[in-house]
Amino acid sequence: MDGPDSALRRLTREAGKLLRPYGFDGKDAAWTQVTPGGVASIRRSRTQRTWTDGQQVLRFGLELTATPTAWWQFCNWRNAQRDLPLTELEQATGPGLIDEHGILADLTQWWSLRVDPDHHSRPALQSDVDTVRTELPARIHAYARRALRLLEPNVYLDELLAAPNPNAATWEAIVVLLADRGPGPQLDDALTQFRLSAPDPDVMTYLRGRAVPV
Repeated sequence: MDGPDSALRRLTREAGKLLRPYGFDGKDAAWTQVTPGGVASIRRSRTQRTWTDGQQVLRFGLELTATPTAWWQFCNWRNAQRDLPLTELEQATGPGLIDEHGILADLTQWWSLRVDPDHHSRPALQSDVDTVRTELPARIHAYARRALRLLEPNVYLDELLAAPNPNAATWEAIVVLLADRGPGPQLDDALTQFRLSAPDPDVMTYLRGRAVPV
């Protein structure tokens, strides 16, 4: 019988297999899909180990990111200005502002793998393993659909524009994504808000390079 770590590796492989029909590929605990709009990534979270009643509990979940191509291009431009390594699209992450919004709360809660106290070899509790295995398909479906949906034309930007009380990071992403469309009144309005939010001067330089009046 598998211990918690072995059970986790087995369940991770099952997650990868479930993601393949959605077009995701990868290894270990991270899977990606490049689309015309950017890159969608789903990965197993880092594990948390705690102790309850003297027994180890291993907790983990899934995470997703959707990175629009325009955001990746800006980040690589900024890295070049700072003499930092460039990032391949397949490895890109961010802006990381709305990725899991809209996914039902019970699909984002982390799983637990406990040790079976009734066995001397301390395998993972079979009921916990069965719970993860039963819930994986629905969760994979939700995460894959959400990540790919965010990369459809204008979806990421439209959700940012609809966000209540946007902060500086939100306005930064908005102006970068709007600039990909070129100058216009909507970008002018966003720039006004961005200037009020302690803007990163690199963003203004980037926009000037794209012939955006700032």
